[in-house]
Amino acid sequence: MAREVNTEYESAKTRESEGTSAEHLEFMPSTKAINPSLSRFPYCIVWTPIPLLTWLIPWIGHMGIATSRGVIHDFAGSYFISVDDFAFGSTHKYYQLDISDEQRAEYDRAIREADDNYREQAHNLCCNNCHSHVADVLERLNYKNGKSFNMVSVWWMLTSKGKYVSCKYAVLTYLPSCAILGFIVAMVLLAGK
Repeated sequence: MAREVNTEYESAKTRESEGTSAEHLEFMPSTKAINPSLSRFPYCIVWTPIPLLTWLIPWIGHMGIATSRGVIHDFAGSYFISVDDFAFGSTHKYYQLDISDEQRAEYDRAIREADDNYREQAHNLCCNNCHSHVADVLERLNYKNGKSFNMVSVWWMLTSKGKYVSCKYAVLTYLPSCAILGFIVAMVLLAGK
């Protein structure tokens, strides 16, 4: 199993270094343009809902970080970094970091180093998770001149400054929560009669 995961990772890593993926061979690596249809979010922190958990608490979800070419890397589970295959589905929300073209190599290096670090770690939903992986990248990069980052600060950055990919994704994020809340309210009202 470990060898199978490593082979998958190496294959994705090779596709990324070539600027390609199986479906999107023509992606141009020099652009900062976001392209949701190709799942390319250069220099972005990205977010997607986690089924059941996000339905109950809509501001909690799964986070990843994309390289300068827009390829998403995320700490998807213990000892596993997913590359170009965002866990839990497509990106719903993103925040593009303020990274200059001169910082491109350093930025991508920080992602590779954080990937290597988290490939050696167990995932813990509360303490060592996908948000911690993103914070590690920003710390290695010395983003914002040494500001300290942790799982809460990267969550807040994305929550307060992030944009939804489209109105559809905003609705898809909150619709299950609203349905559950509506069901609870209806049950309370019916029980009171």
